Formats: sequence, structure tokens, C-alpha cells
Amino acid sequence: MVAATRPHTQTTQTDEAPVRFVGLPILFDALALEKLPVPIQQQIAAVDDCLPQTQCGLCEHPDGCLPYAAAIVTEGEAHNKCVPGGQPVADTIAEILRRTPLDAAPSKWPLDNDSGRPQEVRAIIREDECIGCTKCIPACPVDAIIGTGKHMHTIMTDLCTGCELCLAPCPVDCIDLEPIERDLTEAAREDEEDALRTRYHTHLRRVADQLSDRSNTKPVVSMVEAKINNATNQSIDISEDEARNTIKAAKLRSQIKKLEKQLSVRPNPQKAQQLSELQAELAQLGA
Repeated sequence: MVAATRPHTQTTQTDEAPVRFVGLPILFDALALEKLPVPIQQQIAAVDDCLPQTQCGLCEHPDGCLPYAAAIVTEGEAHNKCVPGGQPVADTIAEILRRTPLDAAPSKWPLDNDSGRPQEVRAIIREDECIGCTKCIPACPVDAIIGTGKHMHTIMTDLCTGCELCLAPCPVDCIDLEPIERDLTEAAREDEEDALRTRYHTHLRRVADQLSDRSNTKPVVSMVEAKINNATNQSIDISEDEARNTIKAAKLRSQIKKLEKQLSVRPNPQKAQQLSELQAELAQLGA
């Protein structure tokens, strides 16, 4: 038996805009939700409430569930692209927006017989193989990974959403996905999704604060960070190519600063040549 999805009471028409659209993280400024008519804002909130808040980007919106919800309502984007939500979420959104039901985007995981959604998974670090590179930490949208440089990392399973975003950055492939079995009531699922949304927004605000801190030398290493960096600097919307260039430039600046510091202590012709090449590459990116 397939579990029911969240009742969409959020579509009840009132004269008030959704309270949680006030003071959103800077990443969402480009959505300009506050400028939309209140009924449209309410529809976006209702759709967002249906989404599982994994912030996985499998819907082709790397900045999370809310931008996908906005695109569904304001741009007519397909409502069946949420992979972890599966058919129950696709059907509920279709009902909210009075659209024709569509088959949900396929998942590589088998369907759970009770929920009708794809099998839930959680990321697990093989701790004896972890080199402490910290690259997985900023990739986690809900800050479920703890650890410091050159020390073993751990994923807090209770917070992990199974988004898989920590897999790609790991240079030693020491992260596995393990299926989990859960029997959630709909109320418990709602509470969990609300908590995950809050954690994601907290994560985005923290990253924005770090990027706006001029004393922070940590390089930009993810698409979301690149977009936040762009928004913080009050630029217009950023393309994927621009985001990749932003990340690459940040890494080059970090390497240049490190070489400059080394050369200030001890001359080294090889490092001086490397510095010159990196500076030329950075200048070319800027051009």
C-alpha cells in the first residue's frame, strides 16, 4: 500500500504571502518571489512543501528544491522531475496545479513498496580510508558531515538526505551509499522535510557570510557556492560556464597565494615558473 502524500492545505487562498519567503538566503534573490502575486507565491510554497528537501539537484536545479518549485509554477517546468520524491510527489504536485499526471523521473534505486518512492539511502564514510581532505564537507547541503583537515570525517546519518553530492568531490572514493528501511508517518515526514529546509537555509546563510568575509581565503568549490558568491557581489544570474570559471579562478588564486608565500621565504626557479604560468592562466580567465 502506497503511503499518502502531504495534504496540500497550503493552496487555501488568503491575502497573505507565505511567511517563510521573507528573509530567504541571498541565493534565492534571483527568484524575486516577493514580487510575484500572492496566489503564485502560495502555489510555489505548496509545491515546495511537497518536495523532499534533499536539495540533490537531480531535477537539474543545483541550488535546491525551492528554485525547482518556482520553475514549475512560473515557467511551466515539468512537475515530475523530483527523483527522490518519485510518483507520490509528482502526483501531488499535479493535483495542486491541476495538471495532467506524468510518470515520475526514474531512479537508479528500486521503489519502496510502502511509500511508493525510490529506496532511501544514506552516505557512509569508510573512515579508515578517509584522508581528511575536507572536500566533501562544503558539498553537503545540510551540514551532515563533520571533520577537519587531515583528520577522519564522519557523516551524521540522522541528518544525511542521501543526496549523493558528497560522492563526486571525494578524491579517494571512500564514501558509500547504504539503503535504509524506514516506516515514516506522513506527519513525521513533514517534520523532517521542514527541518531539512531550515538546515539548508542555515547552510546557505553561513556560506554567504564566509564568502563575504574578505579575510576568508577558502576557495569556492561548488556550483551553489559560485552562485552565492555571484549574488553576494550583486551580479546578474550566473551560467554554468561562469560558475565553473569562478570556481577555477578561486582555486588559481589560492595556489598563487601559496606559491607567493613560499617564494617570499626561499627563491625557487621551478616554483617561480609555476607561479608565472598560474598568473597567466588567471589573467586569461579574467579576459
